[in-house]
Amino acid sequence: MKKLWESLDKKYVKICGYASASVIITIIILGLLYSSGGFWVRLWTIFTAVLKPVVIGGIISYLLSPIVDKFEGLFNKNKNYKWARYVAILLSFLLIIAFIALVVVIIVLTIYKNISAVNLETVLGLGDLIEQDTQNLYQSVKDLLASAGLSINQFSDVIIKAAISVKDIITGLFFGIIFSIYFMLDGRRIKDYWKRAFAIITGKKNEERAEQFWHNADRIFSGYLRGQFIDAAIVCILTGIVFTIVGVPEALLIALLVGIGNMIPYVGPIVGYCAVVIVCLPTASYNELLAGLISLFVIMLIDGNVINPRLLSSNIKIHPLLVVAALIGGGALGGFVGMLVAVPVAALIKLYFDRFLDKKENDN
Repeated sequence: MKKLWESLDKKYVKICGYASASVIITIIILGLLYSSGGFWVRLWTIFTAVLKPVVIGGIISYLLSPIVDKFEGLFNKNKNYKWARYVAILLSFLLIIAFIALVVVIIVLTIYKNISAVNLETVLGLGDLIEQDTQNLYQSVKDLLASAGLSINQFSDVIIKAAISVKDIITGLFFGIIFSIYFMLDGRRIKDYWKRAFAIITGKKNEERAEQFWHNADRIFSGYLRGQFIDAAIVCILTGIVFTIVGVPEALLIALLVGIGNMIPYVGPIVGYCAVVIVCLPTASYNELLAGLISLFVIMLIDGNVINPRLLSSNIKIHPLLVVAALIGGGALGGFVGMLVAVPVAALIKLYFDRFLDKKENDN
């Protein structure tokens, strides 16, 4: 054994020992993780529950910070008032709430006006008919669900899950708003704290890289948002003009809703089509309905393939084809959320890829 030990290369023996120890430690850690699976599942649930409102709060504060800074600047022209930031945040939220309330009131009044145009006797007669044939209606719904492979109980479970999802969204939004207020109040101190912590843990060089990355990401995301706002304004104006020409009722309101919805991929057209149907059907404006649907389809086709890609490419410096490809890829990978962040993420990746190519070219 002594001769065998002396004949072995000590360097490779040490490497084998380290490798064996690493494998054994990895197996032990995996075994512990497997045996304590319930604990990690609960820990992950808690982490995601906390992370969701934090992310929502970060997004809200990022979007509102320019407005808050503008308001704060009005109060702090000559003196540094501590209450200015609080008032600026309050005014920003009040402005957003007032805008949402105005849009909701206009929508409700429009729907009420169109519903009042419907023959009341017809509605009452339909109500009596439904009341008389409730059992038949229930059986029809049950048969329809059965044909789709569902039961009434399964359908009820779907409704309950949908209600829970809505509750979670409302809860996440509520706590997200609270986080956003704290982010806007103490954002500078929070940023300085984590910047210092990152520098201590990773070193000064990595801190500078992280600072540069954040600067690039902020420039690209703000450019993306600016492009989306401009695109929404253009679509709103085009829709208002065209709908007014073809005689669609409530043309300006529908144009406003389409413009707001168009800031989110695929939401604008859905809002527009539904709004045209709602305002045209009760008044039997079938010609205007057809003209509105066709004109909206043409506007969205032009916007999706020409206006939006060119606007985004000019604001974040990427080719329109990459914008379209990013939207398709983001939708395939992450669905609705993926489409929201696909373009700025693609622009950020392209920026670093171009820098990598430049560095390689200079090295050669």
